[in-house]
Amino acid sequence: MAEEIKNKSDKKKTDSEKLIRLCGELPDICQSFLLETGTEMALSTRLAYARELKWFFEFLESYSPKFCDTRIIDVSVDQIRTITSQDISRYLTLYKDKGHGERTLARKRASLSRFFTYLSDNRIISFNPVAAAVKVKIHQSDEVIHLDFDEQNRLLDTVEDGQGLTKDQLKYHDRYRLRDTALITLLLDTGMRVSEVHGISLKDIDFDNRSVLITRKGGNLQTIYFADDVADLLQEYIAQRQSQQELSPNAPLFVTAREERLSIRAIQVLVKKYTSAAIPGKGVKLSPHKMRSSFAMGFYEETKDILALQRKLGHKNLSATNIYAKATDKQMKETRSVVSERRNKKG
Repeated sequence: MAEEIKNKSDKKKTDSEKLIRLCGELPDICQSFLLETGTEMALSTRLAYARELKWFFEFLESYSPKFCDTRIIDVSVDQIRTITSQDISRYLTLYKDKGHGERTLARKRASLSRFFTYLSDNRIISFNPVAAAVKVKIHQSDEVIHLDFDEQNRLLDTVEDGQGLTKDQLKYHDRYRLRDTALITLLLDTGMRVSEVHGISLKDIDFDNRSVLITRKGGNLQTIYFADDVADLLQEYIAQRQSQQELSPNAPLFVTAREERLSIRAIQVLVKKYTSAAIPGKGVKLSPHKMRSSFAMGFYEETKDILALQRKLGHKNLSATNIYAKATDKQMKETRSVVSERRNKKG
């Protein structure tokens, strides 16, 4: 864990150094945008924006007569005011002609839009030229990678009995079996994001109402409900920990052997470990997010209620939820009570 913390600290230091270096290569107004928005945007996001801005100004330096005689670092605010929607459209078209995909183009457009919105909000420019630039449409595939009911059973069997794990993995399997079973079952049963599961503390769980209070993406709080069998697993796991030491209500739900909160990366690794063992081939593609997809597919198949699913998944836009409605021909018939069905089948 100490090594993990050190690596994270080193990465932040490296990213910060990269951002400062890039800021020194960009116009002063870009530095203001990147350094004055530190409380609004993560360091990694600002670093990504800095790179996008560098590429955009390199394009202007090479292709626009208004900028070809000016070094990027010397570009003035008055010159930036001359940037038009056509300039941005040409920039995006150039990258499209180079073979870049829809998501890359959308990311570039979004980065420029954020920058020019900052300028507009601060009345440095009169309007955001990106608004009238060429749009980037991302075509959604109707296919949703997820676990069907049989695959979920195989996954949970592997988590419980360790079948398919390597000898090295089996050395630690019994120690973490109950924790991992509770964690993966909770993911399948609720459709929570890995970051949301990561953030749960004991005080957030209400066993009387079979619910947990989570922090959604964006910081909003929401109560999520889980099945009775999930409650049994969580209580068994917590009781196991309490038999070893007294637990504070503020203690994290899922922990390492040292009772430290299990990191997002660690959750991703353990999901990949079990899915790869349970479903060779397909398993390597199954991240924790695919547990979320598995829940969504099953919930929509059973209810056909897209608005309820939107709330359960915490999506701000319905378009993000609609991918599951479009994949109805591949949906599962059960997910909500996957543990109950599985145990009844075994009984």
